[in-house]
Amino acid sequence: MTNTTKPKGLTRRKMLATTAGAMAASTVIGAPLLAQGKRKLRYIAFINRNTVWGKPYDFLADEVARLSNGELEIEYAGGSDVIGGFDAPEAVANGVFDMSHSANSYFAGAMPSSISLASGNASTEQLQSAGVLDAYADILMQQRGVKMLGMPLSGVGYVLQVRGNPGELSYFEGKKIRSIPLYDPILEAMGATPVTTSPSEAYTAMERGVVDGLGWPDIGLLDFKFYEQAKFVMLPDFYQLRTVTLINPNSFNNLPAELQGVLTEASTSADAIGAKWAKEKRDAEHAEMEAAGVEFVSLSDAEGAQFRALTEEKLWDKVNSIAPEDAARLKPLYDAAASA
Repeated sequence: MTNTTKPKGLTRRKMLATTAGAMAASTVIGAPLLAQGKRKLRYIAFINRNTVWGKPYDFLADEVARLSNGELEIEYAGGSDVIGGFDAPEAVANGVFDMSHSANSYFAGAMPSSISLASGNASTEQLQSAGVLDAYADILMQQRGVKMLGMPLSGVGYVLQVRGNPGELSYFEGKKIRSIPLYDPILEAMGATPVTTSPSEAYTAMERGVVDGLGWPDIGLLDFKFYEQAKFVMLPDFYQLRTVTLINPNSFNNLPAELQGVLTEASTSADAIGAKWAKEKRDAEHAEMEAAGVEFVSLSDAEGAQFRALTEEKLWDKVNSIAPEDAARLKPLYDAAASA
């Protein structure tokens, strides 16, 4: 789930073009639209709606419509077909769109410690109780200029899906694996070479032998039919998929207080729906993949524990190296959540 190059900001030409499109629908950028007596917020997804990554929009839009009695609408403005996934958070910060749903690694360029959200296996409730989410949202606002409204997908991890049998970690020595910056250090520590491709190019890269497999969240593997090229998935999984719903602060503040409350409540409700759905989707996909000939291969208990420990070590090594102040603030909170 990444782009072919490191994250880039919006070019002036792209920003002007996108802003012009947004202005065609609204005369006020960064503020809710008023149309036919209802308020509208324009929502941009970081990957297109016809994948699992489009579901958070559906859950949120439905809950907002239900709780607001139709007075507030979340209008889908497009996905990566409209604006690059790495650019979506910046477009929200700049008021081109009101809202977005994004993976934390997609705004790591502006908030280096954003990748910490993948750490550990704590539940959303444990993260909230330990103060992780409040601290993360505070840093996000300070460094990115956007408000964190919720965490719409959670409860599943990441996996490595490969051509050969990964029954031992030594399998990865010399292999080329499609990756994102979040788990580049893990692959390198196992002797593999991380390769960056877009999601749409990952299948072709495996088909042509450019890569031997890929890392991916443990949902959405069916969307791109990776199982046709890579018949093995290594277990245990690692990290946690925790995506975020972002909103422009002005867009939120310009809503009447009652609708701010509705939006906050709807986001909480949609997050719970999304977490339940993600786990059910993962289990259903696993069954379909097994029927298609995919084998889920578990490491030994010793190597599984070694692998999990390696992933956490590399994540916090990276956060410490690029954002030491944030790491000092966040790591104790994650540890508290993990031990709760």
